[in-house]
Amino acid sequence: MSALQTDAEREYNARPDTLDFRDKIYVPNLYEVPTQIDLEEYKYWKVPILDQGREGACTGFGLATVANYLLRRRKVVPDPNRVSPRMLYEMARRYDEWPGEDYSGSSARGAMKGWHKHGICGDDCWPYESSAKNERLTEKRTSDARKRPLGAYYRVNHKDLVAMHTAMAEVGILYATASVHTGWKNVGTNGVIEWQDQKLGGHAFAIVAYDENGFWIQNSWGETWGKDGFGLISYDDWLMNGSDVWVARLGAPVMLSKPQSIAISNSATSGKSNAYAFSELRPHIISIGNDGKLNGGGSFGTSAEEVETIFMEDFREKTADWSRKRLLLYAHGGLVGEDAAVQQLADYRPALLDAQVYPVSFIWHTDFWTTTTNILQDALKRRRPEGILDSSKDFMLDRLDDALEPVARLLMGKMQWGEMKENGLLATNKSNGGARIALQYIAELAKDPKVEIHVVGHSAGSIFHAPLIQAITTELKLKIESCALWAPACTVKLFKEAYLPAINSKKINRFALYTLTDEAEQDDNCAKIYNKSLLYLVSNAFENKPRIPLFRDGEPILGMAKFVMKDPELAKLFKSKNADWVQSPNNEMKDPKSKSTSRHHGDFDNDRSTVESTLARILDSSKPDLNAELIFTSSASSNLEKRQQLMK
Repeated sequence: MSALQTDAEREYNARPDTLDFRDKIYVPNLYEVPTQIDLEEYKYWKVPILDQGREGACTGFGLATVANYLLRRRKVVPDPNRVSPRMLYEMARRYDEWPGEDYSGSSARGAMKGWHKHGICGDDCWPYESSAKNERLTEKRTSDARKRPLGAYYRVNHKDLVAMHTAMAEVGILYATASVHTGWKNVGTNGVIEWQDQKLGGHAFAIVAYDENGFWIQNSWGETWGKDGFGLISYDDWLMNGSDVWVARLGAPVMLSKPQSIAISNSATSGKSNAYAFSELRPHIISIGNDGKLNGGGSFGTSAEEVETIFMEDFREKTADWSRKRLLLYAHGGLVGEDAAVQQLADYRPALLDAQVYPVSFIWHTDFWTTTTNILQDALKRRRPEGILDSSKDFMLDRLDDALEPVARLLMGKMQWGEMKENGLLATNKSNGGARIALQYIAELAKDPKVEIHVVGHSAGSIFHAPLIQAITTELKLKIESCALWAPACTVKLFKEAYLPAINSKKINRFALYTLTDEAEQDDNCAKIYNKSLLYLVSNAFENKPRIPLFRDGEPILGMAKFVMKDPELAKLFKSKNADWVQSPNNEMKDPKSKSTSRHHGDFDNDRSTVESTLARILDSSKPDLNAELIFTSSASSNLEKRQQLMK
């Protein structure tokens, strides 16, 4: 867009950051602060004057100015190449506080998070095109962005001029937003912005110098604005209209060659400031949001175009020389949040790729663990008498679960569980669902006779997979080579509708059910409050048919051994050669495909024996010969960590 863009056509939609107590605040140090930083000192570095045109992309352009300056001033290997304002703007909209990306404008915090998570690619790699649609991260862009990572960054108190001067003296440039007024539309060649009362909206820019009169800013409205693209905002104007200020340092580029390193770099101990981990994991993640639709926000947000890239480009490139191109569709359990789900993928990925298995993980943002814990804590408070539960009432503890179940059901438990199930089912059942979009590309891949489809689901992942299994085997008329369900939370009824016909018709070639023994199920607990496993709680309280003590059981759940044994049709299935049933914990030595040492409902996805035996089933091998070892690292929100904390 030409620098002659008229002010009347500009958009002013940089949004103030919302309150977030997680922001790290810049603390002024004893760095000597000069009385002024001359604009000519800044101009020496020849940072390009950008022009955002009429699009409200100032957050991307303002931060691009900051990055261009820092890269040119870097003491070791300075980089004179321009960075991509488009990438910064698109990532800002992923990380700001508002849902979706179908709007103009974003926040400064969103832009900083985007740089922190992904790095910045060069402008030649992702050029700015006004109002461009369907822009997406590609392998080329993510790889290039890793060369320019963000290091430390801090929020600066925008009302504290001392802090702003100190940060300027220390780093040389600040990223800022403010409410702009009509004075910005008529800036003379001296660059002075005359304060006017009429507000226009929010705008982002870089603060590049200061003197006794105010801050010099570099705008992104072309060289014809102000003093060759620069303007002076008075301290009075700033204190009245300034919104947000951030200061940042560049990070050091890091290249990881081993897949195991990617898993560690993504773990909770790494700090997660790693664009390199993102670029390696992105080709394996489809992010699902509300109503089963693709989720475009956050670290691993996915657009429809990116789903196409995963299957049509990433899968094909990675499997080009594989003798058997195994596509593994994985859905995590309902207790798992995004961080833990991504960490699982990072942990499994090295061994799977080494075995010529390409994983695609549906991250469907459940984290039902937090919801369940809160519900049980509230239910316990309502059933517990005032004062200490003394030893005279110990004999009643066996009945605590009976008391908690109906209260937990009423305290939104049934509704929350139902909503989570609905989101999982809609991913395939809605025409714009994330899994439904993936189906068209799975069908295209399956035209290659070397491609095999495999399915693994843990807990509520069995619910997510149910309509997907039906669509693959009936609509697409494709064969699934193997399917393994770990402690499935789907009802027996849903299993018989979605899975069983495909198993009986051999559309699912090899099926395996993993469950706890009923003894282990009853020795498990939920948040150290409910004294049985999550599946008992779901069956007895959260499903349509609740348990009534001494009268009837709850809804039959496939992952509960007692219901498998009671059902004649299931008993017949597992006596046939069409399916296997693995009960855990066991110490199976004769058949590595049947070993599992899980002792809790949440163990299956991080139990080495379970994962290795499942991989053996995928490969149809007694024991896979792996060069890459399975590793299990911790995410900040992993079930294992939560369980350990609760047991302290």
